[in-house]
Amino acid sequence: MNKLEREELTKTIEQEDGNFLWKKDTFIEKIQPYLPKSLEIVSLPPEYENNYNCFVYAFGLENDPEFLGGKNPIQKEFIRYLMLWNFLEKDSSLQKGNVIFYIDKDDTITHSGILVDDQHVISKWMWGPIIKNKIMDVPSSFGDTYVTYKPVSPEFVKKKYFEYKESGVEIQPIL
Repeated sequence: MNKLEREELTKTIEQEDGNFLWKKDTFIEKIQPYLPKSLEIVSLPPEYENNYNCFVYAFGLENDPEFLGGKNPIQKEFIRYLMLWNFLEKDSSLQKGNVIFYIDKDDTITHSGILVDDQHVISKWMWGPIIKNKIMDVPSSFGDTYVTYKPVSPEFVKKKYFEYKESGVEIQPIL
């Protein structure tokens, strides 16, 4: 996917501030028909109370009730915390199962997923569907660079998340 196609993809998924992406009916009607055929939709967006973001998915917490419906959202600041304190082990080998983090031009972590192989990733696009795609066949808003880390257990991430939250850092729920 070239730069222009990625920019068009960003426009498509960010319609109405991304609200069409995470609601199943509007996704099917207003987003899905305009997605490139190279993107494989693995599952449609869940209902709000069972929804979660890409970071929750990448860490295997998508079935944990404590992380669904906007409660305890894992956000970019927590990812940076994990990286800063070396709770994640960097691995640039593109191994199946590694966690991938996309980074934009401002060095902001924007998105994450799980490597399926050395060319493909599966991820939850914001609060929308789960999609399998080539590593750089993502919206331009996700950024042009990425880093990969070895997988960690959901239990470890959950423990670190609640330690982080209990440290007094403010984590805004997703409404």
